[in-house]
Amino acid sequence: MAQVELNTLQLGNNGHPLIMLHGWGQNLQSLQPMGELLADRANIHLIDLPGFGKSPPPPEDWDTADYADRIYQYLDAQGIARADLVAHSVGGRISIRLAHKHPERVRSMTLINAAGLKRQRTFQQSLRSQWISTMRNTFKLSPLYRDELLTWHSQKYGSRDYLNAGALKGTFIKVVNEDLTELAQQIPAPVLLLWGEKDTETPVEMGHRYHSLFPNSELITIPNRDHFMFQAEGSHLCSYYIEKFLAQLPS
Repeated sequence: MAQVELNTLQLGNNGHPLIMLHGWGQNLQSLQPMGELLADRANIHLIDLPGFGKSPPPPEDWDTADYADRIYQYLDAQGIARADLVAHSVGGRISIRLAHKHPERVRSMTLINAAGLKRQRTFQQSLRSQWISTMRNTFKLSPLYRDELLTWHSQKYGSRDYLNAGALKGTFIKVVNEDLTELAQQIPAPVLLLWGEKDTETPVEMGHRYHSLFPNSELITIPNRDHFMFQAEGSHLCSYYIEKFLAQLPS
């Protein structure tokens, strides 16, 4: 795998290494306020994932296993034998991949509104999803106006993240279709799950499912908080729970 250069920011000089991974469409600055609050007790590593912030995009369409491999390379380059991970949304997918493939390198994970499980749908929602998929597959076979029809379909039914993905659309499709259920069941590291109860992107039921999957996990749900529960004053709230969680871990 090509070693894409990473833009990073380190905070604090003491304590255990703590890697912070942002969500889709974000960059290291989204987690920086929380990193600054945690810098007194940990050696913080904020990372722009490839294709976001100031890190160049991967040379081909990556899945989260590729992203996890790049973070593993970063750990080696920094001489980090074992790290704590704090990750939001898609960063959670990458953390799960890393903790599953290299459990000896991950002391703990804090997942904030993490993605990685298939959304539960009602019968009507499932029918609508199947109909949208069938329509797109039909357009792909159309001998006339194929490109125009597919463009209309994407603009009509594509998610905001997909429409804004640009050169990363192929990567987005790979990432969003992954289901990490089996991997989560095999991760030995302690996991703290922080979830906003008003999250509509990765609903709180996903947090409860993750809690049932991870062998060693704690779930804390926060009222009146959405997918970006760590922003603004929420950074203090999340940092409080993370500090409490980290303090309980063996050194």
